[in-house]
Amino acid sequence: MKGQGGDTRSDNVIQTLQQLVRDVIAPDVRELKVRLTALEEQIDTRFNAADQKSDLQFKALMAAISESRAQSELTSMRVIASLSERLAVLEAQRQ
Repeated sequence: MKGQGGDTRSDNVIQTLQQLVRDVIAPDVRELKVRLTALEEQIDTRFNAADQKSDLQFKALMAAISESRAQSELTSMRVIASLSERLAVLEAQRQ
C-alpha cells in the first residue's frame, strides 16, 4: 500500500505544480506577451517614422544636388558665352 500512498503524494505534488503554473506563471507569461506585442508595435512605429524622415531627408538632399548641378551648368554656360563673345571680338579685330 505504500506504493499507492507514494503515488498519491506524487499526484498531489504534480497537481500543486500544475495549479501553480496556471495561477502564477501563466498570467505572467500572458502579461509578458502583451507587453512584448506593445513594445514591438512601438518599435515598428518609431522605425517607420525614422524611415519616413530619412526618405524626406534623402529627397531634400537629392533636390539640393540637382539645384547645385543646375546652378553650376548655368554658370558654365555664362562663362562660355562670355568667352565666345570675347573670342568673336578678338577675331573681328584680327581681320
